[in-house]
Amino acid sequence: MAQKGRRKALQEEVGPAASPADQDDGDDGPRSTASADALDGTAAQSSSRAASESSLSRLLGTLGLFSTDSPSLTVEEIATRLGVPKSTAYRYIQELSKVGLLVRLDRSITLGPRIIELDRCIRESDPVIRAAAPPMRELAEQTGLDVFLSKLYGHSIITVHTEFNDPLPHLRYGRGRPVPVPRGASAKALVAFLPAARLRRLHQELASESPDTPPWEAFYEEAQRIRREGFCRTSGELNAGKTGVSAPIFGRGRLVVASVTALGSDARLALFDAEAIAELVRRTAHMISVRLSADGHL
Repeated sequence: MAQKGRRKALQEEVGPAASPADQDDGDDGPRSTASADALDGTAAQSSSRAASESSLSRLLGTLGLFSTDSPSLTVEEIATRLGVPKSTAYRYIQELSKVGLLVRLDRSITLGPRIIELDRCIRESDPVIRAAAPPMRELAEQTGLDVFLSKLYGHSIITVHTEFNDPLPHLRYGRGRPVPVPRGASAKALVAFLPAARLRRLHQELASESPDTPPWEAFYEEAQRIRREGFCRTSGELNAGKTGVSAPIFGRGRLVVASVTALGSDARLALFDAEAIAELVRRTAHMISVRLSADGHL
C-alpha cells in the first residue's frame, strides 16, 4: 500500500504519461506546427531583409549612374538605368536630395555638394592617405616623378591621393577615375598580393564580364612573378608614353590595402636604373606599411 501511495504521488507530481498519440513522432503536431511557424517567420524575415537590402542597394546605386560622361540625368533616365518605376526613382532622388547627395536643377539631377564634403573628409581622415602622404611626397621630390596611391574598389582600382611634380599632368587615368584591374602597374601590384581564394574569385568575375580577361593560368603566373619581385612595372597600358612602377602597401596581418606608384614619361624613366627605381618604390611602400601599423587603424 505504501509503495502504491508513493507511485500515485509521483504521478500527480509529474503529470500523466503522454500517450503515443501525444508524443512527437515526426508527424504534424503541436510542436511541429510551432516549428513550421517559426521557420515561416524566419523565412519571411530573411525575405524582407533581402528586399530591404536590394532596395537600399538600388537607392545608393543611383549615385553610381553619374560620371563625367553623364554629369546630369533626368528622372526617366535614372528609372530606366536602375530598372525601376518612375515613382520609385522619384523617391530615391528625394531621399538622396534630403542629405545633399543629389541636387535637382529644373528637370535635371546632378551630384550634390555633400559629395565634396565627403571627399574632403576622406582626404583629411583616411588612415591610408594619412600614412602615405609624407613618404609619397618624399619620393616625388627625390625622383621628380608623379606618385599615386591606389585602392581596390570592386573590380577596379581607384587612385585616392596624388603627389604631382608635373603641374599639368595629361593623364587618361588619375585621381578618382577607376582603372580596370588587369591593366596598369598600380592595379597589378595590388591584386597580385590578394589572398589566393579572393584572387581566383576576382578572376572568375572579371572573365564573366570581359572576354579580354587573360586565362587563369596566365593571370596567376603574372601575379606570382609580381609577388616574387615585390613590384610591378608597366609601360603605356593606361597612359600612352607613360611608365609606372608600383609596390603593394600592407596593413595588419600582411593584408594588402593599397599600392603606391611612381609614374613618369617613358623617356624620364629610362634615365633611372630599373632596379634602383624599383627599390625606391618598394622602400616607400614599406615605410607607408610601417606607418599604418603604428597608426593602429589597419
